[in-house]
Amino acid sequence: MTSFNPRIFTLAGSVLLGALISPLGAKEDEVAPLRKCDSYCATEHFHEVPADWERAFRRVIGNVTKRLGYYDIDIVAWPSSNKPPVVHGKRLQGGQYVSGGTDADGRERVLMVLEIPETERKEKHPHLLSVIAHEYFHVYQRHVNPSMHPGFTIKWVIEGSAAVFESMYLKDFENNPHYAQRAQLRHALPAVFGATMETYENPEINYGTSTAMVLFACRKAGFQRMVDYWKRQPTDENWKALFEEVFEISVEEFYDEGKRASLKDLSLSAMGDLRRIRF
Repeated sequence: MTSFNPRIFTLAGSVLLGALISPLGAKEDEVAPLRKCDSYCATEHFHEVPADWERAFRRVIGNVTKRLGYYDIDIVAWPSSNKPPVVHGKRLQGGQYVSGGTDADGRERVLMVLEIPETERKEKHPHLLSVIAHEYFHVYQRHVNPSMHPGFTIKWVIEGSAAVFESMYLKDFENNPHYAQRAQLRHALPAVFGATMETYENPEINYGTSTAMVLFACRKAGFQRMVDYWKRQPTDENWKALFEEVFEISVEEFYDEGKRASLKDLSLSAMGDLRRIRF
């Protein structure tokens, strides 16, 4: 009997049936550290995936793994016209997320789950590509910061980082520099810029405010600064002290400045090029 647990840790800023809506995530139990490989080593559970989607997946995953590394995970994909598949003896929840659990042999596993919305595929929506990059950045977060589960839960840092990464991917590899503005920042709410965005109890559309907060934090030194922050392995206990060390401003001062800032001053181009980021 398996004890695989498909509880969601975090969902991407998903486009569900063409609507830009982000489902709310929840924390999960701690899982074992990810095993890093020298080449692509993920186990794929693909169920009737369209050929055009698989070609796009190979391109995106090839680009992001060369930068973020290769990890021993399970990647599950299926078209939204079908029911979610059974993996390790348990039917998955629909959506796009990274989750952890136990397989039939009792081994701790990490799943990267990619339900393929039919409307996105037919319309060639950029989110169809960016969500792959977003979820793989969550895999990288698990690797570089093993204390993340269950020790680090600050939503705007977790999701804002992945959201900025996905937009940088579209800019640097898919010739689409406008996604951050059109799909994310237009949903940002400066009035809630602050501590309210630290918990998953506060939903938001396409992680717009979380995206704005990361862009604001990295506006002077680029996304490299956020990657360096993740390497410091923040926890719920030390994240504010590490933030002040890395970003040279206290969290409270950062929140105050962010509330007064203009969204027009936030620029994805100021984040740098993913090809030059030292992951």
